[in-house]
Amino acid sequence: MTRLAQFLAVLLVVQLGLVFGLNQIQTGLSAPPPETFLITTRDVEIDQLTIENADGEQLSLRKADGSWIIPIDGDFPADQEKVKTILVKLLALQRGLPIGTTPAALQRFRVEENNFERRITLHSDEILIADIFLGTSPRARMAHARNSKDTSVFEIKLATYEVPVKSEEWQDERVVQVPYPDIDAIVLPGVVSLVRNRPSATGTNTNADATPVPGLWSSPELGPGESIQQESADALAMKIAVLRIIDVLGKDLETTYELTPPQLTLVIKTVNDDTVVYEIGAILGEDDYVLKASTRPEYFRVPGYLVQSLLETADRDVIVMQ
Repeated sequence: MTRLAQFLAVLLVVQLGLVFGLNQIQTGLSAPPPETFLITTRDVEIDQLTIENADGEQLSLRKADGSWIIPIDGDFPADQEKVKTILVKLLALQRGLPIGTTPAALQRFRVEENNFERRITLHSDEILIADIFLGTSPRARMAHARNSKDTSVFEIKLATYEVPVKSEEWQDERVVQVPYPDIDAIVLPGVVSLVRNRPSATGTNTNADATPVPGLWSSPELGPGESIQQESADALAMKIAVLRIIDVLGKDLETTYELTPPQLTLVIKTVNDDTVVYEIGAILGEDDYVLKASTRPEYFRVPGYLVQSLLETADRDVIVMQ
């Protein structure tokens, strides 16, 4: 390498170093301040969450005796994990540099007092902790937001669909479920009774009243040459265990509920000696079905496809083999 080439190489290294150093200095001068929380009040227990949309629809969730409930639905249980998840997310929201502070910016991003996509308020012991406006969306899973305490607008990682105002979106859809391991017996009145065989430590059947047959499920109602189709019986138990509601219909028996008689009745006995009775019928003019569970005072809407699957499985010809 010639001396000229060596000189040029050294000069290039020096220039690159200067560029890097200047860039670091400039970056330091223009760096945003440390991120702060959008909701500044911390270390309090939130016991009320209220959500309002642009149409004036409003929903409140309240914590009572340690559990979240939905007052508009007669204090029906809310999905505890869903409420906890959204509260954690709200309290963890970070804000960077404001993208607007003027009245025109508040209007453009829809975070005004009477112009918003969502308004979220948090209370603790009836004291207002936060009042947040969510507006337009700059991109997927994000929203423009403003704390009512100031006029600064920020981009936050929260979508408006994550805070719906329909109560059915917050209801505990598993409230009538009986966990699969807890199901000890299933009675289909007029069809068949099924008893789960639970081997004891010595290998004998713990269901003394059951007719012992090879397999998981047995029945005291089998005729000569009949046996339980184990896969079908177990499938019925699994479908019962995942039965979920999609809405609370109220506590009154409506004339549109075809429950006299029910299209399907299920009596489930649990390992704790509890008995749960499901009565399921069509809703006149609808694809969904109505469910009445003995454990709750309400009538529930359940998806039609789940009920159809149950009806197909709760058939003696499917469960009992000749």
